Amino acid sequence: MKITPQTKIIDMIKAYPQLVDVLASYNSHFGLLKNPIMRRTFARLATVRHASKVAGVNLSELIKLLNNAIGETVPDTDTTESDASQDASGVPVRDIVEQRHVRTTALDVRGIMKAGGEPFQAIMQAVTKVKQGEALVLDTIFEPAPLYDVLKKKGFEHQTEILADDHYKIWFYRTAIRDTRQGSTDGKERIREDNGTVYLDVRGLEPPGPMAMILETMAKLDPSKRLVVQHERVPMFLYPKLDEKGYTYETQEIDKHNVKLIIRPKAH
Repeated sequence: MKITPQTKIIDMIKAYPQLVDVLASYNSHFGLLKNPIMRRTFARLATVRHASKVAGVNLSELIKLLNNAIGETVPDTDTTESDASQDASGVPVRDIVEQRHVRTTALDVRGIMKAGGEPFQAIMQAVTKVKQGEALVLDTIFEPAPLYDVLKKKGFEHQTEILADDHYKIWFYRTAIRDTRQGSTDGKERIREDNGTVYLDVRGLEPPGPMAMILETMAKLDPSKRLVVQHERVPMFLYPKLDEKGYTYETQEIDKHNVKLIIRPKAH
């Protein structure tokens, strides 16, 4: 497995667990990967390109470091992609927000992150409240490069400010509303109802999209109905959220990439 800019961090760590220590020794920002929660959230979203941007390190140098650590040789000409950021939107979001007096939702997840918590659910819940023509201002301890791709698909442009080594402020402006119920490869709606059961297909969504969509659907679900979810994996991070809200659930693993989750609202 040769490591490239597009390699997902989660896949790389699964194949070569020792790379967590290699990364942590190389740059202090990567020390966060020693936290299991960060490995299963940030690492699941992030590519090596994203990681280089988050840590502020040279992409080509990082590619060579990782490949050398696993015994792969990468010549100078092997990394053909530019180190320049692919995330820049070119949209002066802060100016738009301030000059047009745009309605803004502010969210600071630095406390959650410093405590070793998982901030993506809080972020996605805030995202659902931001309408077209409105903005989300997010404060984090590092640049959430993977989040740019996730929110871009939901109609957001962004602008990033670096206020300190551990304080990033990202301005997200929603230029469009995109229906997350659409997007399965066959073009069918993700949500349908039949005989008292609501069916939800979250396959193909980027994390944390599946968890956010399941919780959003459950919040609107009639107590007399149940939700049947088609998922690509066992949603381990979803279970504590369901327990917290008093939902009952069962999981059926059909095969390696096909999981059925049956969720029922709490009894009243």
